[in-house]
Order: sequence, then structure tokens, then C-alpha cells
Amino acid sequence: MSALLRAEHLVKEFPAKGGVVHAVSDVSFAIEAGETLGLVGESGCGKSTLGKLLLDLIPPTSGKVWFKDQDLSLLRGEPLRALRRGMQMIFQDPYASLDPRMSVGRIIMEPLNAHRVGASRRERADMVRALMERVGLRPEFYNRYPHQFSGGQRQRIGIARALALNPELIICDEPVSALDVSIQAQILNLLSDLQAQSHLTYLFISHDLNVVRYLSDRVIVMFLGQICELSGTEALYAAPRHPYTRFLLDAVPQPDPNRRDEARAMLTGEVSSPVNPPAGCRFHPRCPYADDRCRREPPQLTELEPGRLCACHHPL
Repeated sequence: MSALLRAEHLVKEFPAKGGVVHAVSDVSFAIEAGETLGLVGESGCGKSTLGKLLLDLIPPTSGKVWFKDQDLSLLRGEPLRALRRGMQMIFQDPYASLDPRMSVGRIIMEPLNAHRVGASRRERADMVRALMERVGLRPEFYNRYPHQFSGGQRQRIGIARALALNPELIICDEPVSALDVSIQAQILNLLSDLQAQSHLTYLFISHDLNVVRYLSDRVIVMFLGQICELSGTEALYAAPRHPYTRFLLDAVPQPDPNRRDEARAMLTGEVSSPVNPPAGCRFHPRCPYADDRCRREPPQLTELEPGRLCACHHPL
């Protein structure tokens, strides 16, 4: 496999009253063609901001993103527009991301119109109906509006729109978190089938560790704008190396009423503010293993073994 997308030392800071929000801090990784890379962490850790940076929807404060060996920071106008055909996004809220004044057909056709795909409107309409069938929607719903669909059907509309330009990379930003559990499974299976059919590459953003495990080949764990750990999925779930990763996994509800949740008891205190992140390791105020070195020296993301990277002075 070759790297389809690379992020190099990405930083994103937002001006805020009383300081600067350090949303993403020196993040580097690569996504291989055809894989699903999971991205997990608590709300507010910078996951969605990172997804927008990768698509150049917001400019980085510093750092670079490479897609198909092209530096996005050097592209503007038509070259960037052409490259963006290969990069699409599925949004978290399947209703807010759809224009309620547009029919389903117009919503899915919008990227085709924007990139002038198809020789005529009739041809584009045929393409839209084929896309609807591909994601499990009946083509006769072409003229219906978003409010006439269920949440799961709306997300299928969003997926069809993302597929319209035959992208190579899709950023999935919490695509099932707003759906019922039974519908989540249907959408996850659809995404898996589409990947197999079209050799798609996913960055799958979620706070649900069970969902990420089901779909991902590798997983990135983020905390307060930084990568804590990056590993193959099964290795990470079997033996996490960063304390934060272990606490996240131990906090997942288990169908055992006698299970003591010791990890929750160990994680004391509140998440630090991204406006004023702690010196040293950003996790140290909540980490029971922290020492003086953790409080003064930021850990580097280090390869502990092939394919396993961890940013911790005292990996497990």
C-alpha cells in the first residue's frame, strides 16, 4: 500500500477571548490507500477540526497536507478544485447537512453540477438515480425532500452525495452517532460494502470505540489536540500502550453488572482547557502514572514496535 494522504506537523489555533484555542497541535500521520483509519477521542479533542484541515476546508496555522503527493497548501483555484473531486466528507448530522429546500435528486446532483460531470441534466439525473440505488434508496424518491425521510435514509442521501464524484478518500465525521443502534449497523455495513466495491479509503472519526473497532484497520487516539497512540486495531484493543487509551477502553460499558469500573475511579479531574493546555504531557493532570518528567517535558510520538506509536514517557 502507498500513502494516499499525509499530514505533516499540522497545527490549528483559533483566536479566543482570553487567549488562543489550541485545537490541533503538531499532528502527523498517513492514510494508506484502501484502508480505514479510525480517529477516536473525547468530545473537544480536535477530531472534527483535523478532518476539516485534511480537506482544506479550513487553513492550518502551520503544517502541510499532501493528497496523492500534492501539497494542498500550494494549490488554489482550478487545480485545488480538481483535486477535491477525490476527497469528500460525510457529516455527523444527516439532517443539518442537507438543504431542506432541495429535493433529494438536487442534493445528490449538486456536486455533479459543480464539477460539470455529465453531458446533460438527463444524464446527471440518471447518475443520481443509480447512486440512490447503490446506497439503498428507491429511485422513485428522487423528488422527495429531506424531511420526508428517516435519519438513516438521510444519512444514505449524504453518502450518495459523497460518492457522486467517485472519490478515493472519504472523511466520515461521526456518521452514525446521531442514529439508532440498529440503523448504525446498517450504515456501517453499507460503508464497508462500498469500500470493498470501489476500493475507498476512509478516515472514520468517532467517539464510539466499538464502532471504530468494527470498521477500522488502524486507530489514532487523540487527546487535547495531540495524538496519544497510533496502532493496528486489534493490537490496540488487545493491549493499549498509552494510559489514556486504556482508560477509554475500560470505560466502554460491558454487559456484566458485577464488573468494577476501576478505570473511571483512576481518571480524576476535568479535561484541561485547550486555551491553556498544561505544560509537559497534556494528559498528566489526570494520569495516575505521571511524574515530574511528565509535568515538564512533552512526550514525543515514538515507535515502540513496528506499526505501534505512542506518545508517553511511561508506556504500558
